[in-house]
Amino acid sequence: MTKHDTWVKLKPGNPYEPILDLFPDGMIPMRDPFALERVTTDNGDVVALWIVDIERLSSFQYQALSQIIAICRNTDPLEVATEATVKGGFAINSKWVESMKCWVEGFERGRELADFLETAPPQGTSEAKRAFWEFYSHQHQRWIEGNQEPRPINSIEDIHPSLRTDDLERLIKMHQVESAMVQGNYSVLDVLTGRAMVDALNIIDPENEYSLVGDDDEFDDDEIYE
Repeated sequence: MTKHDTWVKLKPGNPYEPILDLFPDGMIPMRDPFALERVTTDNGDVVALWIVDIERLSSFQYQALSQIIAICRNTDPLEVATEATVKGGFAINSKWVESMKCWVEGFERGRELADFLETAPPQGTSEAKRAFWEFYSHQHQRWIEGNQEPRPINSIEDIHPSLRTDDLERLIKMHQVESAMVQGNYSVLDVLTGRAMVDALNIIDPENEYSLVGDDDEFDDDEIYE
């Protein structure tokens, strides 16, 4: 199974606040990059749910979520934990999610969601419900139960146009630089002298040629100030 790579931060006032210090930066790992699950309340309202990725939880985080949800439901933590294990994760109402971060799987699935929404029938129709459940089934088969591997992200062009931002483009380039430097197995001296960075830039920007400028290199005044 593909290791999921989505994290969310919850809004202030959420019922999970007492345990958020157990999560780095208050970010909770999620199975999907959007609220994939749906439940219908007694009033007939449809609620969208995010599913916590229990495979990325520590034992302390797992126990804490079981306990806090049990308190909210006025039930036994063991019952909550058993239900989460059977259903594949703890459910969190989408109304509490403030922000999300993800990487290759999240962006690939985000692309699929954007493509689905562009062609989906009008909401509220029987055709829309049928289309959603087909999308839901495909997501489960390939990304949750299956071994689907996301396409690599090599540039901002690999991101769906609706998801592109300047900050994301800078993040992708920085990630490429860091990956190139790690793969290069450089020494501390290589990093300090800039050779590692030059090699990384030549990898991620092959249209230009980068090189180190030595103390013995000679330039005309016009070249220096050009």
